[in-house]
Amino acid sequence: MGYLFPDRPPRHLADALGLPPGSRILAAAAVSGGADWLVATSLGLGVVAADRHEFHPWDLIERISLRREGGLLSITYADTRLTEVFPIQPRDKRFASILNERLRASVVEVEHVPAGPGQVAVALRRRPADQSLYLQELPDADADSEAAAPLVRAARARLGEAAGLPTATW
Repeated sequence: MGYLFPDRPPRHLADALGLPPGSRILAAAAVSGGADWLVATSLGLGVVAADRHEFHPWDLIERISLRREGGLLSITYADTRLTEVFPIQPRDKRFASILNERLRASVVEVEHVPAGPGQVAVALRRRPADQSLYLQELPDADADSEAAAPLVRAARARLGEAAGLPTATW
């Protein structure tokens, strides 16, 4: 059975995801031969599979990349530092563009602090549900966060002050 809109998941999958109020579906991509779906909404990314239904707000996603060869979409979650890889169809590269646009929209400002061989990104992020701002630290795997702590605190202070955040959040 074909669908009128190939980038829209069947309605029962969107219902199973339990989208938050105010979230509307922007695009979707079938994964693993069509049994599983990734659903991009205005408030976050949904993963709908036989064994799980998860919703990840945009501000809790750190990185998204698409390897064109093989159509592998990698998503790194900021809250767990876990990276998942999903095979998507080559025609779904528009879907990857929508994900990247939504992710960029959640980052208001970012400073990259050198931390040994790596770096720590100090980001001013916007929560999609209520549009509130907060600071988030995203260290590279090889970053020496302890050595960079004074520089990270200074970056947090600059970003927090520029955004008008309460001093306690710096």
